[in-house]
Amino acid sequence: MVVAEISVITVGSVSQSHFVSRVIRIIEKSGIKYQLTPMGTILEADGVEQILDVVRTVHEEIFREGDIKRILTTLKIDDRRDKRVRMEDKVRSVREKLD
Repeated sequence: MVVAEISVITVGSVSQSHFVSRVIRIIEKSGIKYQLTPMGTILEADGVEQILDVVRTVHEEIFREGDIKRILTTLKIDDRRDKRVRMEDKVRSVREKLD
């Protein structure tokens, strides 16, 4: 199971919500499970290839939007292969330690 975080920023644009909504539509179309957060989007897939494919699609599609000349795409990947860990499991583990 792979859990990843993607953040896409268009350099020179003040508001990012329009671009974030485009990113979410692309992710939804891919079928990858996701969770939108205030600072990025968490992705969950069976393999790293699925993550990389959707990130590549997102990155290229944003360039097709109007007059975008520069994009900063940040990707963090947690590829754990010893056991199946979902994004909810990671959050639950921390919350249990807070109790």
